[in-house]
Amino acid sequence: MDDASYCATPAPAPAPVGPEADAGPPFAECVLCREPTEYPESVKGATLCPVCAWQEAGRSACSG
Repeated sequence: MDDASYCATPAPAPAPVGPEADAGPPFAECVLCREPTEYPESVKGATLCPVCAWQEAGRSACSG
């Protein structure tokens, strides 16, 4: 087995287009930037988008 085939990444799946692109539950807004999150609106608590969650984790990890 050569290194090139071992480290090759698969091609990403194509993004859905059309009506199935909108499918899914209504997503909750991020409490910091108001962007849609990956959580449905029914989730309790402060929901964060992936970007804000990453930044918040960095702030809390470094606040020692």
